[in-house]
This record gives sequence, C-alpha cells and structure tokens, in this order.
Amino acid sequence: MIRFSLDEIKKSKVSSELNFINRGIERESLRVDSSGKISQTPHPSGLGSALTNPYITTDFSEALLELVTPTFNSASECLKFLSDLHVFVNQNLLEESLWPLSMPCQIDSEGDIPIGNYGTSNQGMMKTIYRRGLSNRYGSMMQAIAGIHYNFSFSDKFLQIFADNNSIDLKKFKNEVYLGIARNFRRYGWLYLLLFGSSPIANKSFAENRSHNLDDLNTEDLFKPYATSLRMGDLGYISQAQDSLNISYNSIDQYTLDLKNALKTSYEDYKKLGEFKDNQRIQLNDSIIQIENEYYSTIRPKRVCPTGERPINVLNNEGIDYLEIRCIDLNPKAFVGISEEQIYFLDLLILFCLLSDSPDITESESNELFKTHKTIVNEGRSSEASITTLKGKISIREEAERILDGMQDIAEFMSKEVSQGDSKWTDTLSNQKEVINSLDKSLSGSLLEEIQTNDMTLQEYGMKMSLLHKEHMDSLATNDEYFFTSTSQDSLEAAKKIEESNQENFEDYLKDFLNKIS
Repeated sequence: MIRFSLDEIKKSKVSSELNFINRGIERESLRVDSSGKISQTPHPSGLGSALTNPYITTDFSEALLELVTPTFNSASECLKFLSDLHVFVNQNLLEESLWPLSMPCQIDSEGDIPIGNYGTSNQGMMKTIYRRGLSNRYGSMMQAIAGIHYNFSFSDKFLQIFADNNSIDLKKFKNEVYLGIARNFRRYGWLYLLLFGSSPIANKSFAENRSHNLDDLNTEDLFKPYATSLRMGDLGYISQAQDSLNISYNSIDQYTLDLKNALKTSYEDYKKLGEFKDNQRIQLNDSIIQIENEYYSTIRPKRVCPTGERPINVLNNEGIDYLEIRCIDLNPKAFVGISEEQIYFLDLLILFCLLSDSPDITESESNELFKTHKTIVNEGRSSEASITTLKGKISIREEAERILDGMQDIAEFMSKEVSQGDSKWTDTLSNQKEVINSLDKSLSGSLLEEIQTNDMTLQEYGMKMSLLHKEHMDSLATNDEYFFTSTSQDSLEAAKKIEESNQENFEDYLKDFLNKIS
C-alpha cells in the first residue's frame, strides 16, 4: 500500500509541483422557459452540435445542458473559462435561462422531458438509445437531476518522483495512488455533502408516483428537515440493480473485473423490458449497466477514452489518469454552479485522502459506508445523528471536526510552501470549521432557511435565482477569447461529416461495440 506524508513531499522537493494540479469541471443545468418550465425546444443551433462540441453538449435530456471545461492548473482560470462559457451560452438562449438547482423545476409529466437527440449517425444513435434505456430503467424524472463533476489529477512529474522512490513504474503507481484516494473518498467524501450539499428540498412533481418518506414543506414541496443532498439519496441517483454491485476500489484488476461483470450480467427486470418496443430499440442491452457511464458512484477512476473505444479497456490497458468527483450539487448562489472556495476545499479533501492511510475496503466496511452516506444525505445536519467508522460509532459533528483538524497541516502547507503565502487554503478550512459549529450555515441549511423565511416555494426560489443569474450574465462582456463561436460552428460541420460518412448497419455497429470488452 502506497503511503504519502507531508514530510516526504517536503524532502522530495516537489512541493512546487502541487501548483500543477489539473482541474476540470463539467456542469449540468436544465434550460427553462420564461415561465419556469423545462424547455421543449431543441438544443440551440448557436451552441453547435451536442455530439461534437467539446465544450457544450447535453446530458440525458435535450434540455439538460452540460458545459465542459478543459483542464487548468489554476482554479481561478478554470472558473474564468466556465464563466465565459456560461456568458456565451446565455447569449444563445434567447428567452430561456439556466435552472440554478440540482433538483429540477416543476415538471408535470415525464413526457415533458425530451430525451437528447444526437442525429442519425451510429455514434449519435448510440447516445440517444442509451438515454432511452436510462428512461425505461429509472424514469426520466430522475435523469432530470443536475450536478457538477470535478475532474482532478496530479502532474505526472509529481507522481513520477514518488514512483521512482518506491521503485514502481508510473502506470502502476498512479493506479495505486488514485484508487487509494478513491477508497478514502468513500470514507470521508460525506463531509463535502454535509458542507456543500444543496438539495434538501424537491418539488412534489419529482416524487409523483414514487414511494418516499419526505415531509411536506409547503403545498408544492417535499423536504427533510436535516437533509443535505436528496439528489444523492433514495429519491435521486439510485438503482436497485446496482445496489448489490459493490464494485471494488482495492485494485485496478478488481475494479475492472467488477465493472465487466456488471456490463456482461443480464438483469431480470431489464430482460423483461426487452431491447425493442414497436420496432424501436429502447435500450442498448439488458445488462445491469448498459455502458460504463451508467455506474453511479460518488467518485470514479477515469481516463480519456477515444470515440468508439470502451473505457474499461482503456483503463485496464493504460491505467488511471484522473479522478472524477460526482457528488457535487449545484450551488444556486453561484451562476456557474460552484465557487472557488468549494474547489479549494475539494482539493484539500482529496489531499487529506492521499495523505491518510487507505487500507482495502472490506465488504462489511463497504456496507457501513453505504449507511453513512444515507445518514448524511437524509439527516446530516441533525445534532443527534451519528455514523460508524472503523474506530466505532461517533457523532457526525465530532468526526467532521476530526477530519477538518486533520486538514489543518495540509492547508497551512499549501498556503505557505506551495502557494507562497496565499491564504485561500487556510481561509476555506477556517470557514468550514465555522460551518460545522453551526450547520444552518451550510449550503443546504441556508437554502432551506431562505425559502422558509421568505415563504417561497422551491420553484419560486429557483426562478428568482435563475433570472438574477441571467441578468448578471447579460451584464458580462466576453471577447470570445476561447473561440466558442467558431468551435460551435465547426462542431456542426463535424457532425454533418459524421452523418454523411458511410455508416454500417446500426445493429452490427452496436454488436461490435458491445463485444469490444476485452
């Protein structure tokens, strides 16, 4: 098991390499019309092709935008790109705006959620049919939830020095380091949800015809008084088929084997659903997960995958290159969905996961971690709530304080020795210690308080913030330094070329793709 320490980092004289952490953001957001309803219009042509634009695509729904940044070493530069991208998108939305919350606006029926359309090419049809599968398996309402994925990696130079010190080749070393972080993120990632989860409320339309144990907040909304992130709970991204998967992060071989089994194993309910209905393909296959992306987890080891290849093969052959953090609710106060402070706290939490012992996760510990996650999303802000760690039962607040104290040396090191006196690392830690002492100041607590104090519904709050963000973006100028306009136009040409190229029969294309798993 690989072990890091601050002393080792100092001795190896690679502290400066921590200035070259790679950060990327993927932000999802529903397009809504002027009345606050989910958009029924196609993906705006000014944003290019959702199939080929590297910066602007759609997630599940035609109305669910996904804005993607390249990687940056600077958090502020990453947010600058994301900000300019939002301004460009806003300019092309006309009468529409971006819904600022993770939980969707009021949606009268699942039929009002248009599935993403990627054209008639095999590549595009694959994406559309995958989404049909998601709709048939889980319902479209669940897929209308929005969030942020945060992509994180260290520089290869930073890792190479320690790989050499441990006499391990870089690929193997990176696999062990990133999986060690992933295991610890399963242990400690709940702290981020406690502080920055911001979906304690859902519109009643979201839970229509679904069993739940939420309380009425008002005539239109449901909530739990101490919830942090319903998006990450039983009402959000859940899958009974995946509940028993328990995919292991103990080694790259175990991870890919477990993932392969999920991709290859037929699930009875999906088998009954069938692959076709009225001569239309309604899912890619009847496996527990259709493709790798269907696996739901708070963190996933990743590597950029060429079009048409299988991520599981690329990961197995070339190794892990970065981590994708997937538990980030949209921050409704930030028009880009996330603040710089959140990014620095995430970095500190990841560094804490790196520098803490990360033994293999046993099945019993894994089951306990699922319980911890459930406790945090449903009642994390309750002063009476407790969780069970490897060291026994402990109150949430006490364990949160222990983790934050464990980050103190890391924050001071990053501020003094890495960032040359920049206090943003210690500042964010200090702020979060204050939040733990008064969880009403957390994002979920403050959101709930604002809605209750002002006697608003979630829909009213969402529209208020959506229009404020739109007004703010209208006031921001952009010189298109990132060439969003030309990139969007180029993506339309690229999509057209794909559609005009010789395409084999789709069923043959799909069969070949599904059989590619090595």
